[in-house]
Amino acid sequence: MAREHIEFVNIHEMEWQPIELPGFTGEISQKLLSTDTDNGASTSLIYISAGSTCERASYNASIEALLLEGEAKIGKKTLSNMTHVFIQKDVELKALTFEKACTLLWMTDGRLELTDGNNSSDNQEVVIKKTSDVAWQGTITPGFPTGAMRKSLFQDPVTGASSWLLGVLPQFRDERYEIHPVMEEAFQIHGEMGTSRGDFKQGSYFWRPAEIPHGDFSTEWGCLTFFRTDGPLKTTYVNKEDL
Repeated sequence: MAREHIEFVNIHEMEWQPIELPGFTGEISQKLLSTDTDNGASTSLIYISAGSTCERASYNASIEALLLEGEAKIGKKTLSNMTHVFIQKDVELKALTFEKACTLLWMTDGRLELTDGNNSSDNQEVVIKKTSDVAWQGTITPGFPTGAMRKSLFQDPVTGASSWLLGVLPQFRDERYEIHPVMEEAFQIHGEMGTSRGDFKQGSYFWRPAEIPHGDFSTEWGCLTFFRTDGPLKTTYVNKEDL
């Protein structure tokens, strides 16, 4: 398997490691959460110091980022806490400045290298969504219990790969287990969810291959979680005794 099955790692128990991001200036550090040893795709927590810049760059791989803390600008657009950014490969990133030190959940679908950007279309651009402006919607899984809603952030029109925020109310509980036909990864932004695999606490992360049963679920005070899949999310529910 190119990427290791991880359940769970917590950023608060990890050390920052200095790294370089192609095209970026300034002090940059990383907490690597998972990586694909074949193609270099990865998920990490990235710290970028105030005053850092990326004047002009395009890449051979797509970048997805969720700004957890800090402030930056792309051109005249301000990126503040809980802003989601998607940069398609070969789309030019320019005039990026970090007004304040920033911490980001940072995901790439390949080993990041600079390109000349000649393959990009004139109508392609960096997609920026402030998550507070994205409407809450009902969950898309038939049979999902009441007490949770989602904010859809990204969906690839070809592969169905998706990213979203899931908000769960306090006192939520579901004793069933879930199985998905796609990879699933998640980062716990706020709160805690109890599972049979342990407590998914604030700052925790998992990367789970397809067809891995997981459950049951309960939270005393609720939680907010960032989720990501590599295809359309479908769920099969099973009881623990049937596993």
